[in-house]
Amino acid sequence: MNNLPWTHCAAVDRVSRGLRRTMFVFALAALAGVAAADGPAIFGDLDPLHAETLSKDQLDQLMPGAKMSRVAPSGSTNIWTNAPDGTMAVSTDLKSGVIHSVMYSGATARGTWHIAPDGRYCINIDWKLVPTEDWCRLVIKTSDGYYLARSVKSRDEKVYRISINGS
Repeated sequence: MNNLPWTHCAAVDRVSRGLRRTMFVFALAALAGVAAADGPAIFGDLDPLHAETLSKDQLDQLMPGAKMSRVAPSGSTNIWTNAPDGTMAVSTDLKSGVIHSVMYSGATARGTWHIAPDGRYCINIDWKLVPTEDWCRLVIKTSDGYYLARSVKSRDEKVYRISINGS
């Protein structure tokens, strides 16, 4: 038997139920906000957006001089321009992670970009304080903008939004 007199109080029970209900509503709202903000998460989500995987020739025309931006998996926004000579200077707002808690300001890094023979957009960024970023991705154009993916063979393949020249 519980010897705490307030545990049997109806008012405490009503407050507890109300608090649980409020927390549940906030949790649902947060999840809905994340889903809405993220947009398509897998290649199959791009079907209604008339997805087209760009070819090497299309990327050779689009990418030199292109102004790029993306939200990195860390939550930071990265912005750069693909210089025609294959170099780039990337700036980031460092909105999350250990570096943000230490520096509280943005940073820049040097990198390179190229279009691989198989039509993938490739970047290499030397971030100095964190591991070098080095990847190649297919570029997918949709009616909603551009996305990157490792492959388009599976509808479950993750896609990542990227802005190219403001689109």
